[in-house]
Amino acid sequence: MYLNISEEAKAKLMPYVESQAVIILDLDDGVGKYSKMGVCSLDTSFRILLLDQSQDRSDFTATIRSELGTIYIKDYSPRYLDKEMTLDIDPRLQVLKLSSSSGILDGNVPIVDLRGK
Repeated sequence: MYLNISEEAKAKLMPYVESQAVIILDLDDGVGKYSKMGVCSLDTSFRILLLDQSQDRSDFTATIRSELGTIYIKDYSPRYLDKEMTLDIDPRLQVLKLSSSSGILDGNVPIVDLRGK
């Protein structure tokens, strides 16, 4: 599994990469330490979580490769993802979007910085 990251999305994420943050592509389903609540809808919702190297990431035991290195995911997240995904910037809204050749999976992927919490 591979996550392509557009140049625009890389520019948005690079400050976190440079500061050694752990990057997580979180399926926001209400499961795990960093979820406050699940989304009760038919939408599939993802978030980019940023953790310090020392923070607990035991809910994220699987990984995907990307141009920015290893990205952690929940072990059951691949059932929602294609073998090759793309993280890009929506030019109109300037938010991250997650898509594949099948279409847009999530049109608004927020970045949630949990470092130091």
